[in-house]
Amino acid sequence: MTVREALSGAVEQFEAAGLDDSRLDARVLLEHSLDQSTVWIYQHPETPLPTEANARFDSLIRRRLMGMPIAYLLGSREFYGRVFQVDARVLVPRPETEVLLEAALEYARETRAATFVDVGTGSGILAITLALEIPACRVWAVDRSADALAVAGLNVDRHGVADRVNLLLGDLLTPVSFSADVIVANLPYVPTAEVDQLQREVRQEPRGALDGGSDGLDLYRRLLTEVPRVLSPRGALFFEIGDQQGAAARLIVQAVLPGHRVRVLRDLADRDRVISAIAERE
Repeated sequence: MTVREALSGAVEQFEAAGLDDSRLDARVLLEHSLDQSTVWIYQHPETPLPTEANARFDSLIRRRLMGMPIAYLLGSREFYGRVFQVDARVLVPRPETEVLLEAALEYARETRAATFVDVGTGSGILAITLALEIPACRVWAVDRSADALAVAGLNVDRHGVADRVNLLLGDLLTPVSFSADVIVANLPYVPTAEVDQLQREVRQEPRGALDGGSDGLDLYRRLLTEVPRVLSPRGALFFEIGDQQGAAARLIVQAVLPGHRVRVLRDLADRDRVISAIAERE
């Protein structure tokens, strides 16, 4: 079988299964199987597929047809221009989370914030990116899942920030005993009743990283009971929400942080995406 035939066959199978981005998925899986670039794939369409690469490609195709996310099959995902290791122990990073990151970065650069807490760090993308973008800062990354922290640890080492990113095992802010300039969080926010209605590949991700309780805001309510203990009086809180949760989440935060300006930030599709709570300054 040639490279062209392998690619065409995979596209046909993915299209028949109704998968989105069938051609892109087929191409990146073939590149991964061959350890070659996109350019190489298109420059060598008649090259026979080596036996080992063919076997790897067939295995990846079968797992993709079963709904396995592409990021898990590749073992990595890009976020904010950097590659992070991911697997079934953590949520797959989404581009929308860059709205949360950029809000925190803008605040930090304006105020020279130096101490960050990332709650529900998962693969560590927020904590690590903050450390790389703001070299003078220190970040404490918290997760209740030891498995997730193991993945975050691999990414901390991969990006060389072990001296500035500290991993903490615990529930929300429980293990944090100091005052932080900034708290960021990307906690589960899908309402329980909607989790089983998500796309099949999303349901392959850890349920604990998706299920946010009856209205999707249960964990944020619990987080906010602890925020006043940890957040500096003049600090800021940023967290990701679902696309219809802005109004409800804003009211919850205003009740807990009355001295903060609370805003709903929207993503590139003009949907609710992040709550920003910044202390009012005289």
